[in-house]
Amino acid sequence: MIRVAWRSIRAHIKQFLLTTLAVVLGVAFLSGTLALRSVMSDTFSALTDSTYTADIYVSGQPLEGTEGTSTVMTQPIPGSLVDEIAQVDGVASARREASLTGTLVGADDTPVTSQGAPTIFVPLYPDEKGLSWIQGRSPSGAAEIALESGALERSGLAVGDTTHIVVLGTPMEVTIVGEYSFGTTMAGATLVGMDAQWLLPTAAPDDQVTQISVLVDEGASVAQVKDAIASALSADVQVLTRQEAIDQTNAYVEQILGFIQTFLLVFVVLAMFVGSFIIMNSFAMSVRQRVKEFALLRAVGASPLSVFSTVFLQAVVVGAVGSVLGVAAGAALLAGLVAVLEAVGMPLLEGVPMTAQVIGVSLTVGMLVTIVGALLPAREAALTHPVEAMRGVSGAREKPLVVRTVLGGTVLALGTAAVIAAWAAEGLNGRSLVLGLGAAGLIIGLLVVSPVMARPVVALLGLPFRLLRPSGRLATRNIVHNPRRTANTSGALMVGMAVVCAGATLAASVNSSVSDIVTDSMRADFIVQPSSASMSSQIPAEMATQIASLDGVEAVAAFTGYTVSAVLPDGTQEPSSMLNVVPGASYTDFYDLSLQSGSLEDLDATHVAAYSGTGLSVGDTVTLTGPTGSLEVVVAAVVDPDGVEGSFYATPELAVQVGSWAGATPAQADQVLATPMGMFISLRDGVDAEAIRDQVEEILAPTYQYSVLDSTELSDQIGQQVNQVLGVLYALLGLSIAIAVLGIVNTLVLSVSERTREIGLMRAVGLSKSQLAGEIMVESVLTALYGTVVGAAAGIVLAAALRSVLEEEGLTVLVVPWGQLAGMLVLSVLVGVAAALWPALRASRLPVLEAIATE
Repeated sequence: MIRVAWRSIRAHIKQFLLTTLAVVLGVAFLSGTLALRSVMSDTFSALTDSTYTADIYVSGQPLEGTEGTSTVMTQPIPGSLVDEIAQVDGVASARREASLTGTLVGADDTPVTSQGAPTIFVPLYPDEKGLSWIQGRSPSGAAEIALESGALERSGLAVGDTTHIVVLGTPMEVTIVGEYSFGTTMAGATLVGMDAQWLLPTAAPDDQVTQISVLVDEGASVAQVKDAIASALSADVQVLTRQEAIDQTNAYVEQILGFIQTFLLVFVVLAMFVGSFIIMNSFAMSVRQRVKEFALLRAVGASPLSVFSTVFLQAVVVGAVGSVLGVAAGAALLAGLVAVLEAVGMPLLEGVPMTAQVIGVSLTVGMLVTIVGALLPAREAALTHPVEAMRGVSGAREKPLVVRTVLGGTVLALGTAAVIAAWAAEGLNGRSLVLGLGAAGLIIGLLVVSPVMARPVVALLGLPFRLLRPSGRLATRNIVHNPRRTANTSGALMVGMAVVCAGATLAASVNSSVSDIVTDSMRADFIVQPSSASMSSQIPAEMATQIASLDGVEAVAAFTGYTVSAVLPDGTQEPSSMLNVVPGASYTDFYDLSLQSGSLEDLDATHVAAYSGTGLSVGDTVTLTGPTGSLEVVVAAVVDPDGVEGSFYATPELAVQVGSWAGATPAQADQVLATPMGMFISLRDGVDAEAIRDQVEEILAPTYQYSVLDSTELSDQIGQQVNQVLGVLYALLGLSIAIAVLGIVNTLVLSVSERTREIGLMRAVGLSKSQLAGEIMVESVLTALYGTVVGAAAGIVLAAALRSVLEEEGLTVLVVPWGQLAGMLVLSVLVGVAAALWPALRASRLPVLEAIATE
């Protein structure tokens, strides 16, 4: 049977090459994704290893509720602890560590940015371990900086140049006096080194530092010194060796990378799922064409197991070859992804090969998907009766669709019922879960019942093509008479288009909902906010005062915010809750917080307003822990604002007790909003709004961080962010669409081979080459249209149901992007035409006499 299987592969090499290509694409995506995660993990591990250069690190304990999370925060510790640490036997030196985020202005007079990575101002010490100076020297004083090699390259600056930095919202002119390196990539982070004697008082004005780094004497035991430091300190701190600190940081990074990988693997699974359709369809058509061959094998004594083994071995060969080539393609894909990330400012380690684990997993998955996809066709071949060898032509008899219709119809009905229930029943428990299960049932049901649907739907879609005589009529009849083939071929495209159309509908609905929300909620004329989502952005106090004093400005409302940990009354810990600091009830004159219960007038040093999504009620007690302390607060109001993120709203009097303003008392709470993150601006009636905007922009220009937006521009900005996410979704789904197109090509090629005699007869009775090519092309277009139309309809239904589920989250309007959907239909026609070019050319070149003679 091995010899028979191998000879069969050689005899139908084109069929198996196309099937193998589907495996290659799926495995390439899988191996590339897994390897990218490995490369990113190695990159950040190398970064951590190179930047943790001290022997011991002393830091505060993790804040309550943040242990074991990727957003862990630690309590700041007194910098004065360095004096106690320095007296411990075996300690060579102890140094305060604190940093700031801000802005570095590049050679083109714009901020130096990379994809999400921050600009960090770090203290540099003259004898810093693990740091090598490429050129220049260490900075001295506030007017000098040194740049890490990657930051210097991205900035376009050179040692000796003068530029600007923005620290705590304040612009400063500085000179670059040195370039340094830690010997590895910083993964896009922009490191700006500054004189420690200047930076530390700025970053920690109250001498509350992030950590203290310790160097031990040569020959001293690090473990013993660590234990001695822990015993000597009375403060509640954690003392870690260098390796323990590295392991702790890497554990947090791995959690974040795990989330990224899970997100990407969703699309890998989708691509492999789509690829399985092609594999199953290819083997099914191959088996159908070779029924006479299998019957002859049975007639000469081959057992059903032997015939099954023949097809199974062919699947093993396809899976093995496709998986190996897919791993190689994955390595090329990885190189491309690394190059793209480097181009956008996030360089990763170079020269990292595919690991044995990645290769093993990719080969195993590729083999399994191929083998599982071939099992049913192999079973069909094994059940071929010897009597089939006596039939005049090859080809399997089509089985009735009754069982498939009943099963598929049942699953489809149950899935649709679940979707409708989640859509309509607002008080349904586990509504999101019901919708998810219903969506899976709906898609699976459509795939199973698709052969039954194909006949009426394709007949309807084919009406315009019937005008193309005889090609259109022949193509429509062929598709209608082969519903299984049509369903299997279009299944992959159906799934891809369902996800794409659902995403497009949701994006359009989000954009429209956000526009309505911002228009209804924003009562101010302008909002001043950071151009990027940097939580360290601050408007300098003098600039905020200038804006408030402009002629034509009636009032302003400053606001800021930061992340805190919250412990709810039931003991639930929320480690990343946003605390918005506002001036009090007057904030609603500028933005509607949509009060649900309680009173915003009651906000004070111990009372907060809670977002309704937290599940809290007026009178509940919550423990908030911020960078500098913990406080038990009472919920005075419940709000449900649209378009604004935040779990809690508090006054400056409360914020100073848990926030970044250590040392400030409630009586000095005006310090909190004196340098705000942003502000709302209301204008007097009749003033020239654009002239005021120009003046505000001119005041803020030196910060390089802030933009001034009205409600329309604010909603457009949010909409652009949604479109960017959708763009990533489309890019990731592109592979599954490509595999779906490959499936159409594969099916058409097999169909041409299957209908060789039929094509010869049609040519013999007068069908021209162009008419024959037109028939193949119309078949392809109708198949693509069928998959697109059914998938788009399912996607719109699922998007509408999801919008209903998310209505309380602000998704209030359902907008179907008919223009985009029409574009997708046009795209499906082009896809059908492109997919049919080779099969049509191949069919038109078949010699008529040889085709007629084919059995």
